[in-house]
Amino acid sequence: MDHHHDSVSTPWNPNVSYAIYWSIALGVPTVWLSGRSAVSFVNKAIEHWRQKYHAHTRLASEEPDEDEDHHQQISGGVAAEQDKAAHTQTRRWSFSRLENWVVNKASATLYLGSVVHLVGGATLLALIFLSILAVVLLLDTDLALNSNRAGYLGLACIPFLFAFTGKNSIISYLTGLSHHRVNQAHRFLGICLFILISVHMGFMIHSWLPWKEFLAQQLALPKVKFGLASYTTLCLIVVTASWPMRRWAYEAFVVSHSLFLVFLVLVGLHTPYAMRFIVAGVFFYLLNVLTGWCVKTHSALARATVFEDRMTRLWMDKNLLHSPGQHIYVCVPSMSLIQWHPFTISSTNRNSLTIHARAVGGFTKSLCRWPDNTPRRVILSGPYGESVYVGRRMDVHKTVFVAAGSGLAYIVPILMDLLQHRQTKSCNAPVEVAWCVRDPDEVQWFQEELELILDAARGFHESEKDKEDMELISSESPEVQIRLNIYYSTLSFEDQESIVVAAPPMTSPAPGRLVLANSTSNNTTTTAVTSLNVPFSGDDRVVWIRERLDVGGYIRSQIEEVPEEQTVEIVGCGPPLMLAQLHNAVAANEQLSGCRVDLHTERFYM
Repeated sequence: MDHHHDSVSTPWNPNVSYAIYWSIALGVPTVWLSGRSAVSFVNKAIEHWRQKYHAHTRLASEEPDEDEDHHQQISGGVAAEQDKAAHTQTRRWSFSRLENWVVNKASATLYLGSVVHLVGGATLLALIFLSILAVVLLLDTDLALNSNRAGYLGLACIPFLFAFTGKNSIISYLTGLSHHRVNQAHRFLGICLFILISVHMGFMIHSWLPWKEFLAQQLALPKVKFGLASYTTLCLIVVTASWPMRRWAYEAFVVSHSLFLVFLVLVGLHTPYAMRFIVAGVFFYLLNVLTGWCVKTHSALARATVFEDRMTRLWMDKNLLHSPGQHIYVCVPSMSLIQWHPFTISSTNRNSLTIHARAVGGFTKSLCRWPDNTPRRVILSGPYGESVYVGRRMDVHKTVFVAAGSGLAYIVPILMDLLQHRQTKSCNAPVEVAWCVRDPDEVQWFQEELELILDAARGFHESEKDKEDMELISSESPEVQIRLNIYYSTLSFEDQESIVVAAPPMTSPAPGRLVLANSTSNNTTTTAVTSLNVPFSGDDRVVWIRERLDVGGYIRSQIEEVPEEQTVEIVGCGPPLMLAQLHNAVAANEQLSGCRVDLHTERFYM
C-alpha cells in the first residue's frame, strides 16, 4: 500500500496500522452485538404481526358447532402437546438455551468487598481484550525505542471512549445493551487509555534521563509541554473518577470529568495525528448529548412522602412511557444543579411515576428533609435500562423474586406486570417473593404497593376500591398463587413483648404465621400474626421470618423443585454481596440436562 502523503501535514506512520488493528478489535464486538440486536428486533416484529394476524383470523372465522368445536379442541390439544413435546426435545440444544446457560455460568462472581467483585464473564472479556492490547502494543517493536506505539493505541481508544459515554450512548441503541453495561465498557476504555499514555510518557522520559541537558531541551519544547499537561489532566480525571470520589464527592467527580475538553485540546496541540481520533470522539459525544436532551429529558413537579428519615417516596406528575425494570435519573435544581442520581421506577402502573430513595448518601439524605406535600420542580432523564418481562414463557414452572431493602422497588413493577399478563393467560405457575429487611418497620415503605399486589393476585375480589382507582386487574381475573416471605433481623413492632411466645419447634414456616428463628439454633418460636399489630396480618400468603436469608440455599431449593425441560424465572435486586450469592447459586445449580433458569438482576448501592 502506498502511504506517501507529501501534501498532508501528518504523513503515514507505521504505528497507525497498529492503532487500526486495536480499533478493529474494539469494533468487532460492537458490530456483532448490533447485528444480533437487529435480528432480535426483526424476529420480535415478525412474531408480533404473526400473532396479530392469527388473532384477526380467529375472529373472522365462523363459530363451529358443538361437535366440531369439541373435535377441534381435542385435535388442537393433541397438536399443542405434540408441538410442546417437539419443543422440549430440541430446546435443550437450541441456541437460546445454550446462550442462556453460558450467560448464567459466566455470571459467577468473586466477591472481595463492596467495591471489588469480579464477575467471571466480564473478567474473562477484560483479560481477552488486555491480551489483544498487549500483543498489538509489543508486536514488532521495542517500547524503549518506539514509545509512540503506546501513544497511537491510546489515541485509538478516544473514539470508542466517547461513543460509550453517557446514559444515551448510541451504542446502547445499536446493541441493546443497558447503559450500565455501556458505562462499564467506558470505564475499561478509560483505564486502557490511562495505561497506554502512562507507558508512552514513562518510556519517553526514561530514554531522556541519562542525558540531563537533552532532557532539559526536550522538556522546553512546546510539544512536550502540551504532552505533560495532557497527561496531568488525564491523571486528574482518573483519580476523581474513582469509586470513593463518586461515592462521597459526586460534585467533584462531575466537575473534574468535564476536563475531558481540556484533555482533547492539549492532545491535539501535542500531536497532529490525534485530530482524526478527536474529531470522531467529539462526533459521538455530541450525538449522545443531543439524543439525551432532545428525547429523554423531561421536567415535572414532585411531591414527597418521608418514612422515618430513612426512605423518601417521590411522586411526579409526569406520564412517562416506561417498562418494568427501568429507571430514571433525577435532578432537583433547588438542591443541586449538577447532581443526577439513578432511581428505579417503582410505579405499579404506567400512568404515574414514582420512585423510592433510601437515605444512604448526601443527596438521598437531603431528600428526607423534603417537606411533605410540598411540590418542587425536578428534571428527569430517562427511562433507561432493560425492560424485564416474566411469566411469558409457555414452560414456566415458577417465578421467584429476591430483594433486599429498597431493592423491592425494582421487583414491584415487574411483579405487577406479571399479574396483569395473567389476566388473559391460563397459567397457574406459582410466584415466590423473598424480601429481606433489617427490621419489620421498613415494610411500610412498600406496604401500599404490596397490598395492591396481594389484592391483584386474588383478582381484586376483596378490594373493589383499588380496582376502581387503579384499573389494573379485572374482577374476573384468575387467582395467582403467590407467597411473600419477609426476612428480618431485628424486632421493632410496636407490641414487641407479645411476639415472643413459646411454641413447639417447626421445620418450615406455616402460612400466616410470624416465625422467630435463630440461624445458629434449631429452636423456632411462632405466634399468629392476627394477634399483633403487623402489616398483612391475617393474610395466609405472607410469612414473617426472623432470620437472615440464605440466598444460596434458597435458590438451590427453588431450582431443584423445577422439573427438567421446565423454566424457573428468577428476578433479584439488592447489594453486591446478595447478588454475588444469587449469581453463584444459579451458576452452580443450572445444568443443560436440567431446568432452564432465566435470571434478571439489578444492583443498588447501600
